[in-house]
Amino acid sequence: MVSTINQWLAQGYQKQFEGQEGLVLLNLEGLTVEEAQDLRNSIRAAGAELRVTKNRLAKVALKEIGIEFDANAWGGMCGLLVGSTEATIVAAKAMEELWKKKPERKIHYRGAMLDGSLLTAEEAARIPEMPDKNTLRAMMCGALLGSARQLATLLREVPASTARVLQARADQEESAA
Repeated sequence: MVSTINQWLAQGYQKQFEGQEGLVLLNLEGLTVEEAQDLRNSIRAAGAELRVTKNRLAKVALKEIGIEFDANAWGGMCGLLVGSTEATIVAAKAMEELWKKKPERKIHYRGAMLDGSLLTAEEAARIPEMPDKNTLRAMMCGALLGSARQLATLLREVPASTARVLQARADQEESAA
């Protein structure tokens, strides 16, 4: 029988995870206190939260809300990066920036759930490469404006080339006379 305290903890985790657009399961094995604090600060600055949980209780809480990561993902000390989709992507980018400065990588992606889609460890590791909302907007504007600019250039070129042909013909007749 599960103790009452564990039931309360699992319910608390469930309330924290329920309705979140982004959940990333991380292996945090071997972090020092200073590294863990730096990690939490960078994640918090991105608008997300890092929850270090008891694996068994987190599994129960996630299962209650319909999220089940691979059983092999839960080895060692795990934490859950929790936030909106945008905050999760920005936090993952911030984590990568933090670990570029370190000689040894101590954080590993174990799985994720973004916008209702479950991701494997390999797919979750590519989250920092995803463009954030502002980058996507800029890419879309560039694509839309690029086509309009090309169309305007093309439409402007037709009368201009016709004028150049007429001018060349006029110059040719003038030099022949």
